[in-house]
Amino acid sequence: MSKDPLIESLLLKMRYNRVYTAATFARLFGESEKAVEAALATLVDEGKVRACTSARRDVGYCLAGAAPLPRSTALCEVTTVATPSLTRRIDGVLMGYDRELDAHRSLAMLVRR
Repeated sequence: MSKDPLIESLLLKMRYNRVYTAATFARLFGESEKAVEAALATLVDEGKVRACTSARRDVGYCLAGAAPLPRSTALCEVTTVATPSLTRRIDGVLMGYDRELDAHRSLAMLVRR
């Protein structure tokens, strides 16, 4: 089956986990919106693209299927999950602050007199 160059260009531009509208591709490729919608409908029929809603609740299109796996699985093992920030409590002797704390204390005692 011969491919339309517009269909091939659409597949090359689309990325996983992104939603695109026909108007966006029409502006990008300088084509009419109807031609882009026809090409996207062909891709939907082939199962390569699926229809979904965009952030502005417009009809959008995104790549079908799961995102491709990364080349290296070792990178996935190293990646950590973000956790909420923790409040640190210091319940001990502060090291290296003796001179500065002494200066603040002596200044406070001078002002107090």
